Amino acid sequence: MMLSSDGGEGRKKWVMLQSPGVNTATMGVLLMLSVYLGLSLTFRWAGEPSLESIYAWGSLSWEGLTKGEIWRLFTHIWLHGNATHLAVNAALFYYAAARLSHVLNNRRIFSLFLVCGVGSGIAHVISQACFPEIPAMIGASGGVTGLLLGFFSISPDSRMLLLNISARNLSKGVLISSALLFAMSPWLNLPLLADLGHWLGSAIGDFVFRSAHLVHFAGGLLGWTMIARFFPKLLTSDDLSRMRLEREANRAMR
Repeated sequence: MMLSSDGGEGRKKWVMLQSPGVNTATMGVLLMLSVYLGLSLTFRWAGEPSLESIYAWGSLSWEGLTKGEIWRLFTHIWLHGNATHLAVNAALFYYAAARLSHVLNNRRIFSLFLVCGVGSGIAHVISQACFPEIPAMIGASGGVTGLLLGFFSISPDSRMLLLNISARNLSKGVLISSALLFAMSPWLNLPLLADLGHWLGSAIGDFVFRSAHLVHFAGGLLGWTMIARFFPKLLTSDDLSRMRLEREANRAMR
């Protein structure tokens, strides 16, 4: 997958993704795959038909955090409900991390991913404290959405392959649709919006509300607004002057 941007004379420039190797994009995907396959094979060998017990231990919920189970803020990121859930998150993670690798090092990319994943998880448990009907959550989509919108914010005029829409408008669409779908969730029972949610669920299926839309919104918003904080600090003219004075002072003391 690639993004295009307009060149100086209206030309299109295409940038390839980062090659697989020892980098955040590759290692993150391998970690997601290893956790899912390792747990699936282990539980199958033990005769367990599903991963429900590990989900109960590692999923993110308000009830779990109130019991002091802080690890849930991190373990939920690496658990996925099924192969499709895993494949989507892994593919988008690789894409976003590989694109960000052109401007950020591996440590900063992974730090941004964790900040967005944990931050969106906190938003989820706060909402769950207010609306207990909201189910526990697993998956890396909060961190993944944060990486995606973080990249889109520093390359707003780029266009995704096969989508004739700018990254700026795509980001707005992700944030608005996620917020709207969360507000339409039947368990919130908001006037009018709940009715729209019931209609949408009956029209295309209840699966539309099984996604953690608030997590997508919160993670995306964190990535969009905080990406600049993960760039290395640039030296100003004052910094250069101070460094020169320090060097001169050190030479004078010798």
